[in-house]
Amino acid sequence: MMAPADWDLVASNSPANAPSRDLDIADGQKLTLGATTVTLHHTPGHTPGTVSPIFPARWRGRTRTAMLWGGTNPPATTASKETYLSSALTFASRMKRSGVDIELSNHGFADYGLERMEELRSAPNGRGNPFVVGTSGAQRFMKIVETMLRGRIAQDQQAATPAATTMTATSAHTAGCC
Repeated sequence: MMAPADWDLVASNSPANAPSRDLDIADGQKLTLGATTVTLHHTPGHTPGTVSPIFPARWRGRTRTAMLWGGTNPPATTASKETYLSSALTFASRMKRSGVDIELSNHGFADYGLERMEELRSAPNGRGNPFVVGTSGAQRFMKIVETMLRGRIAQDQQAATPAATTMTATSAHTAGCC
């Protein structure tokens, strides 16, 4: 299963190795696996078809709500970063409505996930689960994503501004000389 945009991306980047297109994911689609239902949210930005699920998870007999943010590496273009920012804001809102209190990332190195896994491994009967961060902790994760993206967009805009200013100054200077 992939969002249509990522099926297309995979097919165009690696036609010989692309998997056979099977099921398309639609935004908000629910996938039931046994007694567990996963809600799939289209969160374009990391790739055009990135999907981030929200799903129930059990820890010590209690059902919690987990999310898996579908990508932490922002794209290159400013327009794609703006799309990614919109996805992050929308997903944070959906997380809040769903009561997400477990934060997961598809890149364990980006959110201390590898260290948290080791913490669970070394003390399986310890006090708590480091992935259960509470609803405010899950929202804080998305706020960090938002802040990072706003910073990257501002950097892009700032990088574009000096070139335009230099070009204008050079044109004005040249016009005055001739």
